[in-house]
Amino acid sequence: MIIEIDGVKLHYEVFGSGKPLLLLHGWGGCVNSMAPIWKYFQTQYQVLALDFPGQKNESSNPPFPWGVPEYANLVMHMMEQLNIKNPDVIAHSFGGRVAILLASQNPGLFHKMVLVDAAGVKLKQTVIQSLRKTFYQWGKHWIKITSTSHSYEEKIKSYREKHSSPDFKAIDSELMKQSFCKIVSLDLTNQLKNIQNSTLLIWGENDQDTPLAMAKMMEKNIPDAGLVVLKNAGHFSYLDAPNDFNKIVDTFLKENN
Repeated sequence: MIIEIDGVKLHYEVFGSGKPLLLLHGWGGCVNSMAPIWKYFQTQYQVLALDFPGQKNESSNPPFPWGVPEYANLVMHMMEQLNIKNPDVIAHSFGGRVAILLASQNPGLFHKMVLVDAAGVKLKQTVIQSLRKTFYQWGKHWIKITSTSHSYEEKIKSYREKHSSPDFKAIDSELMKQSFCKIVSLDLTNQLKNIQNSTLLIWGENDQDTPLAMAKMMEKNIPDAGLVVLKNAGHFSYLDAPNDFNKIVDTFLKENN
């Protein structure tokens, strides 16, 4: 199904019936990337899954470079338009950024929250990481002072591409590259203390994209949070250990309801 919200054509699907359960996928994902979750829970819940705009799925690109606040507003406006009230939410990776910002700023918007290998906090840099950042900044400065105004933009674009992450390199739209930079630059650590929802953190022990240290930081700072670590699972822990994942989440969502 397609609806128009905030200047985008937003694709979403609804599975099953009952208490609402909202799924927020990770960067580059889509409705079907969370299929193991909605296929399990659709027998008990009304599961709503959306395609975040600009992710090479069935939704359109945003009208300008969006950061986390714009994506969060989209989700809230979608909930209003579809009359989705107080859902439980399961959010993976980038979807976790959106869920954290929404929950911290809008108490009561969600019921229970499950953050899966979620992004949104920044760890203290190691010495090597700090040096790399310094060299990167010096490289940009050198390009600026040695380039003509005509060649600067092309050279700095090439330099960024060379030193960027695999996720950034996979983006083929300049608009979405700018969005990605805005998204990853926002540190939500200070927002964690404002989350009032009962929150389950599920992490793969081998997650290299959002390391387990991030989960422990979230567990420490979210007032009502607990952490479950899935052995031999990585960043997509819900795909690496689907049976364990679904059973753990099922128990959490039903507890004290």
